[in-house]
Amino acid sequence: VYRVDVRLRPFGTAGPLAVSLPALENYLVQHGRDWERYAWIKARVVNDWSDATALHDEVLRPFVYRRYLDYGVFGSLREMKALIEAEVAHKEFQHNLKLGPGGIREIEFIVQALQLVRGGTVAALRERQLQRALPELVAAGCLPASDALELEEAYRYLRQAENRLQAINDRQTHDLPEDPADRQRLALAMGEPDWAAFRVRCDRERTVVARHFRQIVFRGTSPGNGQGDAEPAAPIAADNAGLTNVWQAAGSVPRDVASLAAAGFPVPEAALERVQRLRNGGLPERLDEHGRQRLDALVPAVLASAARQAEPLRALDGLILVLESIGRRSAYFALLNENPAALERLVGICASSEFLARLVATHPLLMDELLDPRVFEEAPTREELAGDLAVRMERVPADDLEARLDALRNFQQAAIFRVAIVDLAGGLPIMKVSDRLTDIAELVLSAAIDIGWRELAARHGEPWCGTGGERRPARFAIVAYGKLGGLELGYGSDLDLVFVHDSAGEQQQTDGRSPLENAVFFSRLTRRIISILTMHTTSGKLYEVDVRLRPDGQSGLLVSSLAAFDRYQREDAWTWEHQALLRSRAVAGDAGVQTAFEALRVQALRSYVRRERLGAEVAEMRQRMRTELSRGTAGLMDLKQDPGGVADIEFLVQYLVLREAPGFPDLLRWSDNIRQLEGLAAHGVLTAEVAAELADAYRSYRQRLHQLSLAGDAALLPRAEVASLVAAVTRIWQGVFYTEDPVATP
Repeated sequence: VYRVDVRLRPFGTAGPLAVSLPALENYLVQHGRDWERYAWIKARVVNDWSDATALHDEVLRPFVYRRYLDYGVFGSLREMKALIEAEVAHKEFQHNLKLGPGGIREIEFIVQALQLVRGGTVAALRERQLQRALPELVAAGCLPASDALELEEAYRYLRQAENRLQAINDRQTHDLPEDPADRQRLALAMGEPDWAAFRVRCDRERTVVARHFRQIVFRGTSPGNGQGDAEPAAPIAADNAGLTNVWQAAGSVPRDVASLAAAGFPVPEAALERVQRLRNGGLPERLDEHGRQRLDALVPAVLASAARQAEPLRALDGLILVLESIGRRSAYFALLNENPAALERLVGICASSEFLARLVATHPLLMDELLDPRVFEEAPTREELAGDLAVRMERVPADDLEARLDALRNFQQAAIFRVAIVDLAGGLPIMKVSDRLTDIAELVLSAAIDIGWRELAARHGEPWCGTGGERRPARFAIVAYGKLGGLELGYGSDLDLVFVHDSAGEQQQTDGRSPLENAVFFSRLTRRIISILTMHTTSGKLYEVDVRLRPDGQSGLLVSSLAAFDRYQREDAWTWEHQALLRSRAVAGDAGVQTAFEALRVQALRSYVRRERLGAEVAEMRQRMRTELSRGTAGLMDLKQDPGGVADIEFLVQYLVLREAPGFPDLLRWSDNIRQLEGLAAHGVLTAEVAAELADAYRSYRQRLHQLSLAGDAALLPRAEVASLVAAVTRIWQGVFYTEDPVATP
């Protein structure tokens, strides 16, 4: 009835015709070869078998699709292609529709290779049918839509030609016919007037396929996010014999030092010490043969590239950190070997920023971002960030909590990475950097609410509240204080959060089968959100979270009703808490609760502040912070806490806004220092010149803090470097707090 081929079974013709499921799993783990991964992409159970799902989920999927970006497939694909060419070299290879250049097999290889690269992280790519896989590759950013369309058209044409060729004599062949009559039959079957017209069309399709195959498989332009490099570059093949010898310890120490010096290392002895540390640190021994080959190819290229940087040793330190971190998955070595432009970008990042080097080391999936040159040109907008997060969350099942948390972490890390890269290249002013980092945090918080709410509502139902027959849904929101509240988030900033809800009335309970009091529901929701944000994983955690600014601090409830929050601000809040409230805003959750909180905030800052001792209490708190928090020395200034620094500017602005809020309520509209300064100048509380002087100093400090954070350094600078800023801020501080002006006197 059919021709049957059973050579794809374990151990091929030497293996038994039927194997048990455990035996198959053991074979794939211990003996499975790269070409078998391609074959198993299309595998499916065709009969009724109770273990079919287990076969796919527990045996085949882990073997075929790795849980990381598997760029090692390109090297194995080139080897497979060479073997195929060698095997059929004795045939008229050019006329083979399947195995020849630009043939069906090359289309299959292109699609399957990209599936293998990303299928471990993008479930939609685990598609058996090639024509269904192509649009999924486009949606995942693995192929430009135009390329996918060309490949689909070529595949359809060549498969039709293959089918009609085999129908001529009912024979399994892929070689174009020699017989003139058969040629004419095939041409007519393909809708062409004659053989010459058929060959023109067929050759055109195969030329298109061959071009894509060369670009993707042989020229290192495997698409990352839908974009390859503008000028394709060949996979890395280090031609610096001296640096290869340095890595392999093939020569003497003096010769290695000379080779490193010739490459461009200003202190070659220090560079050699780092290379020796990498070589002797156990990484090569932990790799299999393929991994060692990839590392041996990569390290000389890394050394050559690092030597060209302005800070070669810093670049080398960062790269060694990354290499040691990703060593467990040598496919990442393949990614860098396959993409020289990506390697150059990684080296430049490591040379410029310890923060980014550690970010990549902690989260190697970020190397995927290096494949898209657009990442280095402009930061994503909030809309683009939101779209990216939505796509990532849609790719994972709603009931797979672990996958959803992984998707959220991957989004946050990739988004911060993209912002930092553009920032490092000088493409973003400091205010825009904070805007984008703030956008990322707000999107993460919204997603965390959604995840936590779904979990609790599935078990306990939705929270409702009211009195008698008047019932309504109870809702929830997150309020940000500090840097996030003031739209000044930096890399690695903590999130100062307060949680509120609007539940009120005699009846406050969820409507599920296992109901909870709303207070319990919102408390559990808050704990779950904090857990999502702070949970330690192999890729770190999303954010550090500080909830001490809630009413009554550490002794207070984790979440408050709006009514309780208002009562606390009116009756119990300290002056410093009103200062903190000035820098707060609702950032995630129900829009109605956010609006209600903002009205409460304005009311509290206008009516509840004790202004009779406001100046004295602000000055006393600032002095206490200087004493307890400053890390400055005789020669180094703590940019945040020392006199004349960032905190002085913040306290100045907070004091003046709180003092003037009853008369100028629009001063409370914004939570950030710069716009509050603009408001103070607009109302004549500060002169335009003084407000501009403070704003310029604040921006300058923040820019320096940003640069130090990217470099991984502490917030300290030589006092002489910032002496003019300190003098200006100190003069204005003293003019506000220590003058004869009765309005400004504490």
